[in-house]
Amino acid sequence: METFNLQTTQNVTLQYQIASVGDRILAAMLDFSFMAVYSILLAVIISASPSDIRGWLGALFVPILFYHLFFEIFFNGQSPGKMIMGIKVVKTDGSQLSIGACIIRWLFRILDVSLFFGGLAVLVIIINGNGQRLGDIAASTTVLKLPKSKDLQSTSWVSVHHTYEPQFNQAELLSDNDIRIIREVLDVAALKPKQPQTLELLKKTRDAVVKKTSIHAEMPDRKFLYTIIKDYNAIHQRMMAETPTA
Repeated sequence: METFNLQTTQNVTLQYQIASVGDRILAAMLDFSFMAVYSILLAVIISASPSDIRGWLGALFVPILFYHLFFEIFFNGQSPGKMIMGIKVVKTDGSQLSIGACIIRWLFRILDVSLFFGGLAVLVIIINGNGQRLGDIAASTTVLKLPKSKDLQSTSWVSVHHTYEPQFNQAELLSDNDIRIIREVLDVAALKPKQPQTLELLKKTRDAVVKKTSIHAEMPDRKFLYTIIKDYNAIHQRMMAETPTA
């Protein structure tokens, strides 16, 4: 299993599984199937339409050209096929996937995928070892396999009992993205709780939180991070409850 160390903007390094060639091929096949169904349905509609508007309806084929570009920009690096296969395009430096990077991947798709029916892309991915086709190398991106426990890495929200009293009010200085990263770190740590790399990951995450909030507490790293998540949610739930409604 090939892995990729992704450094977040908080300088916390998370280890992910690189999407396999098989996952990417299946995702591409699914996307091709969706585009084919769209094309067939559109062709049927055009053939049954009056001749004077067929030319206008033919313009509806154009979105197919921008299928991957559209979905990767507006769905955070995932086409429908990638969503189904649980894989995602990310920047290798941990920054937000940019429109420019998506455009570069889309332009190189003509060479990587279309001209050689995906053969060149597969070859480069295998040789490269970082899950990158030519478009990924040019755009500084790769494709990763998302963890199955998406609940911990997709949202900052957790349910906290209304009687819970936050221990660290400075937790409100953190952002939703900070909390998502903390939850993801804890999720990763739960898989390999006693390994030295896990303990180092927890410590680095705690150090990042302390640097941003100036919170100092005598408690284990894992418990500290769980407490930060609970406090953040408790504070924001209370703020929402106190917000007057029109």
